[in-house]
This record gives sequence, C-alpha cells and structure tokens, in this order.
Amino acid sequence: MNLTTLNIKRVIFVCLLLNGQKTYAQDTSYKLTLDTSFYSTISLGRFQPSFNYIYHSPDKKDEQRYKKYKSLIGQKPTLKNHELYFSLACSLWELEKTAEAEKMFLTIINSNEKYYASTYYHSSDIPGEKTKNIYGYGSFTSNYKNYAAIYLTKIYLEQKQFDKALQFLEDAVKKYKVTYNCGTGFNRQQDEYDFLYASSYEGLNKHKEVIDLLLPSCLDRKDEIIISAIKNTYSQEEIEEKLKEAETSIKCSLDTFPSYAYQTSNYGTKNAKTDTIKYFSGMATITLFDRQITMPVPNLENGEHLTREMFVKLFRESDFYIKLKGDT
Repeated sequence: MNLTTLNIKRVIFVCLLLNGQKTYAQDTSYKLTLDTSFYSTISLGRFQPSFNYIYHSPDKKDEQRYKKYKSLIGQKPTLKNHELYFSLACSLWELEKTAEAEKMFLTIINSNEKYYASTYYHSSDIPGEKTKNIYGYGSFTSNYKNYAAIYLTKIYLEQKQFDKALQFLEDAVKKYKVTYNCGTGFNRQQDEYDFLYASSYEGLNKHKEVIDLLLPSCLDRKDEIIISAIKNTYSQEEIEEKLKEAETSIKCSLDTFPSYAYQTSNYGTKNAKTDTIKYFSGMATITLFDRQITMPVPNLENGEHLTREMFVKLFRESDFYIKLKGDT
C-alpha cells in the first residue's frame, strides 16, 4: 500500500457515503445523474452518516503482509523497502498490533531520509484517470510523515494520551501539510481532522472548543462527540430552552427560480432512462447555542417548493435534536 493507494481508498470510501445523499444542481448547466433504484430507498428520510474516523478494518492482504514481512518491525527502513515498511505499519494498525505500529510510525516521523521527508504530487486521485488538464482537478499531495502522524494521533487517542494525540495531529496539519484539489478529497481530509481535533479536545475536557468546531455540521451527521460536549456544558433544562430558541431563529431565503436534477434508472443498460427533476430550493440559517450556522437543505421531490416548515422538520428529525431533546 503506497501513498497513492491509501488516498484512493479513502476517497472511494467517502464517495460511497456521499452516494447515500441526494444532491441537486442549482442550474441547468450542471448535470447530476442518480440511479433511481438506490434513490428510491433513501428518499423517505435524510441520510446522516456516523462521524467516526478511528476504526480497524483488516483484510487478507494485511494478514499476508504481516506474515511475510514482520521481520521489518525491528529494522530500519531503506530506500529499497521504505514503501513496504510504511505499508506494514498500516497493516499492523489494522490488525490492532498497536505497539509495533507505533514504533514503525515513530521511525518514519524521526527519519531524515528524503523519501520520508518529501512531499509528493499526484496528478489525480481518480483510479485509472490519466487525463491532464490546466486546472489540476483531482490532484493532491501526499507525505509519509503526514499519514504517520495521523496514525499516531489515533493510537494515542485510543490510549487516552490526549496531549500526545493533539501534538501529532498539529504536526500532521501544519508541519507535514498535504492538500487536495478536489472537493471530495478535501472534505474527507477536513472531516477527519475535525474528528481527531474534537476527540482530542473532548479528552482534555475542552468542551467549548468541541462545540465551536463541530456545531456548523451538527445537522449533517450522527455526532456523539458534540452531543457529549453540549451535555457537559449545559443542563438539560438549558438545552431544551436553547433548542426552542433555535427553532424560532430559523431564517429562510427561498428561491423564486427553479433548479434541476437528472435522475437515471437502469444506469448502464439499454433500458436506461433519465428523468428531469424540477424543484424550488433555497437556504436557511439557525442560531444554535448562541452560534449561527447554515442549515443543510432538505431533500425535495419533483415539483416541490422548499418551505420554512421543511427546515423545521429537518431540525426536529435530526439525530442532533433527538439526542439532546431527551424524550426518547
């Protein structure tokens, strides 16, 4: 597993999550295709992914890599084997052999060798994509030390060494910086950073920092960290009063012009059919716990007009509202 492969796997994972959300174009110049066989299964409710970036998911390749190359654990990397060394460290993490993984990632961090200290440029994060263009869409940079620092952050979070976790996260973000020139990669990276920062802050009892960081996206996902931070900051009575105030504070700007999306059934077959979805969208803001945020836009069906009541319904049905309300 080299750095390019690692990035591709992460971006594909996020793309699969994003496919669970209904997205529309705001004008006819942008065409989005959705498969109605999948769309019909999610249109009854709004998809809210769980907010978590610490998980171990070993596969056969991790087991095979460990059995074949475990002798590298006690060695120093070389120009010839540095990619394999990094890949083995990643496999050790997946296999929950944390002590060995930690040792190898620290070796990468402390290396002065060019192959670990350099930042690499990749023209695209799309598998098989070889097209070059002047905008560099899909391009990204990578750095072994960035990923090593991220893995060490996760290791120390699991060990509840929150100061060390935050230190390595800061190094990953600021010292070993990597960038993405596409929305999917950039958003995945930012979400992961936000999760790791919030987890570190939570462990250090910095609840205000957690709320400031995570509140802008609290209606987009299932986020136990911000729920915990709010409950540690406010009483249940105060929370319920803040939720009432928030609902009253919703302010909308509703479009008077139509937007369009394109919905395809039986995609990739001779029976493929594309339907045009026309709707009237808009946006809304809400003041939550004394902070104003932009609300996500509710899913709209063909011919629907967005209303304030739809935003209220979205708020009341969010995992954030339900978990804080305390009725269930």
